[in-house]
Amino acid sequence: MSIQLKLAQLRKKIRANKKKVTDAIIAEHSAEMCIICGSQEQLTREHVIPQWVYKRCTKRTFETTTNGIFQTYNKATLPACKDCNSNLLGYLERHLKHEFERVDVSHQEFSQETLELIIVWLETLEYKFQVLDLRRNLNKVKGAEYNPFIGKMPIAMFQGPIDTSPAKVFSNLRSALHVLSVKSKVDWLNSLCIIHTTNKDFHFFHSTNNFIFIELAEFGVAFFYFYKQTFDDYSVATKSAMEIVQEHYAGTGT
Repeated sequence: MSIQLKLAQLRKKIRANKKKVTDAIIAEHSAEMCIICGSQEQLTREHVIPQWVYKRCTKRTFETTTNGIFQTYNKATLPACKDCNSNLLGYLERHLKHEFERVDVSHQEFSQETLELIIVWLETLEYKFQVLDLRRNLNKVKGAEYNPFIGKMPIAMFQGPIDTSPAKVFSNLRSALHVLSVKSKVDWLNSLCIIHTTNKDFHFFHSTNNFIFIELAEFGVAFFYFYKQTFDDYSVATKSAMEIVQEHYAGTGT
C-alpha cells in the first residue's frame, strides 16, 4: 500500500474521532485511550520522539522547560492503538527514514511529496507533545517554592512567556489534532527549513504551538518547522530559523 493511502486512512480516522478524543483528553488528561482514534483496544506505547531518531539510548534526555527537570526520551510515551501506532504512524516514519537514507541534502533536495510528509511527521510530534504536557503535572517550578495547588496543574498551562489559560491550551490541542486531518501541506512548505548538518549527535528542541527543531545526525540533516507561521519567501523563514537555532546552541554551550 502506498504512503498516500496510509495517510488517507490516518486522516479518515482523525476526522471521525477527533472530537471524541480531544473531549476525553480534556476531561481526563491521563485517559488510557489511543490519542489518535480514541480506541481502548490493543493499546501500545507510542514514543513521543521515535526511538530510531535517538537510537534507543536510555540516557538521552530532554528538558521540561518550565520545570527545569530532565526526562528520558524512552520514557516519554503515550497510548496509541496498534493500528495507529504501527500501521499508520509507524509506516510514515519508516517511509521517511528510507528517504533520509536515500537523499544526501548536501547536494540533493527532497521531493515536494517528501517535504509534505516531513511536515505531517513534525505535526504529529507537536500533537504528541501537547498531549504529553497535559499528562505531566507541574511538580516544582525551578527556583521557586513548591505550591501544592499549582503542582496539580498540567505543565501545558505554563508553556508560554505568559501563563496559558486552560481554554487556550485545550484550543491548541484541538487545533494540533485537526491539522493532521488536512491533506495538503503546500501552504506550509516555506515554513519548513531543511538544514545540512555535520554534527555527530542527535539534537532537539521544541516550543509548544510555535516551532520545532530536530537534528538527525545519522542522516546529516536537521529540520526546523514553524507550526503557525507562514512565509512568502523561504529565505526569510530560513534566516529566522537559523537565528533561533544559533541562539539555542549558544545557550546550551554546544
